[in-house]
Amino acid sequence: MINMVTLRTYPNSLEAGLAKSLLESRNIVCSLADEGANAWGGAPIAMPIRLLVAEDQVDQARELLNEVAPGLPDDFEPTPGNKAADNEDDANLQILQELRELRQRYWWTTVLIIAVGVLTIYLLSELPRRSISPWTKVSQAMRRYDYDAALSLAKAISAEHPNDYYGHEYLGDIYRAMGNLPNAELEYSRAKALAPPQAIQAKLDDIQTRLGKGPHPVPTLSPWP
Repeated sequence: MINMVTLRTYPNSLEAGLAKSLLESRNIVCSLADEGANAWGGAPIAMPIRLLVAEDQVDQARELLNEVAPGLPDDFEPTPGNKAADNEDDANLQILQELRELRQRYWWTTVLIIAVGVLTIYLLSELPRRSISPWTKVSQAMRRYDYDAALSLAKAISAEHPNDYYGHEYLGDIYRAMGNLPNAELEYSRAKALAPPQAIQAKLDDIQTRLGKGPHPVPTLSPWP
């Protein structure tokens, strides 16, 4: 019984068949495996076709497949039949080389398509979410250092959502950037009274320290107008 081993794998039956035909023309015992799985199992990379070669002919087969232009044996006689066979081998090798290059281009094209698809999905899901945020224009004004516009927009948003700590925290950030520490302290205190994340306490302590007051309990706040 001949012991067969896997020499190479191919993503399609055409390339695998050409390789098998080339080896058989040189009297190398070979066969193909998993052709059915490749045809019906989905992606070629997941279900490649295996080229099986007799174990004692592996080196010879590998050398033949790696050749770009096969050499002639020492006992070659230039008869018409041998010449035709050699020309057929050359054509098979050329086709195999072209298929290898095509497979490489297909691989990188597939990777590029996947990357573009992922980026497109991210942009389609992320951009609408950002565009509908009422704070987008406030952030844009802050990046332009247009604090008056940012303050006006932030006040309008906070008036619509008086119980949202984030609006008061944002107002505190704007007042701090403007150097208006008393109002910054007031807005941070309002935000802290609405049970926000602990980070606001650090901002409030910083403002009170800069005002020379030092951290102290939050005073009773008047209702937000």
